[in-house]
Amino acid sequence: MMNSECLSYDFMVQAMEVAPIGTVFIDSEGSIIQINPAACTMLGYEEEECLHHPYNDWVYPEDVNKDREMMENFKSGRISSLQMEKRLIHKQGDIRWVSCRLSTARSREGRALGYVVHLTDITDMKRAADQEEERLIQSDKLSMAGQLAAGIAHEIRNPMTSIKGFVQLIRSGAGRKDEYFDIISSEIERIELIVSELLFLAKPQSVKFERADIRQLLDQVITLLNTQAIIHNVEIITDFGEQAANVDGDVNHLKQVFINFIKNAVESMPDGGKLTIWLERGSDQTLAIHFTDSGCGIPESILSRLGEPFFTTKEKGNGLGFMISKKMIEDHRGQVHVTSKLQEGTTITVILPLSII
Repeated sequence: MMNSECLSYDFMVQAMEVAPIGTVFIDSEGSIIQINPAACTMLGYEEEECLHHPYNDWVYPEDVNKDREMMENFKSGRISSLQMEKRLIHKQGDIRWVSCRLSTARSREGRALGYVVHLTDITDMKRAADQEEERLIQSDKLSMAGQLAAGIAHEIRNPMTSIKGFVQLIRSGAGRKDEYFDIISSEIERIELIVSELLFLAKPQSVKFERADIRQLLDQVITLLNTQAIIHNVEIITDFGEQAANVDGDVNHLKQVFINFIKNAVESMPDGGKLTIWLERGSDQTLAIHFTDSGCGIPESILSRLGEPFFTTKEKGNGLGFMISKKMIEDHRGQVHVTSKLQEGTTITVILPLSII
């Protein structure tokens, strides 16, 4: 190593030692040559435990491929600078979120000596953001449950009226009681289904991914919303097909998304209309769920702003429903697309990966 390179390297090492943020010097192969105390504290390791180990040993497994791809783009010159957020694994097994900035370390003559990685711990900020997101989700759930209450009241009143009438007939001794009991039992089961679905949506629950049949989830959601649709003179038409439509996801969150989109569609047709919900299976092992209404449509200027927090066209809306729904679908590795024509209607398409059998 030339004298100028030695001086440059020594100066860099001294700067690393006193830097208040995590600083790591890695060679062209990705092995750690130097690491400062701040980075050691961030990872929970001693300096000797880190030296000469691949930097990727501490990167969260799900982020390794993305990290490697970004690094290759950086090395090839396709991107001039690299800044990203990633997860690192602490010695005790905890996950630490860091903001990572990568730059090339060069000698005075311009020769690449390796790479310097600057790490800023943003774990607390990420946790606060996650808590705020969960708060918004729960707020949207409670708001949704409140808005559904009127429709649910009508939905429950009908079977309650039937039950009351048959109880009176039984007391009078008229008719065949066995048939009455069967009808009463059936109506009670329907009430239980509706109430349990409403409580399921309103109650805070931990995120739990499991295999679920989208057809069944949609049927359950339509059960909740069908009365509201009838009140608005909206006919809900479904075409789910005979083929299984299984996805891996959080059932509660998926139901919340479907309720948001169906409610929006129904409310866009104040004079009545049709809402068609149909499934389409893609060749790339994806499932498209289309919600097509015959409502008033959305102007292009508004369509481009969908998903912005607190942007809404509803008098009592807060703009969070679509934003939260879109985020939930993205958390399921899915996508949301909206197409619309004024006075013709709107189609919201949710694309989700199918479960791998």
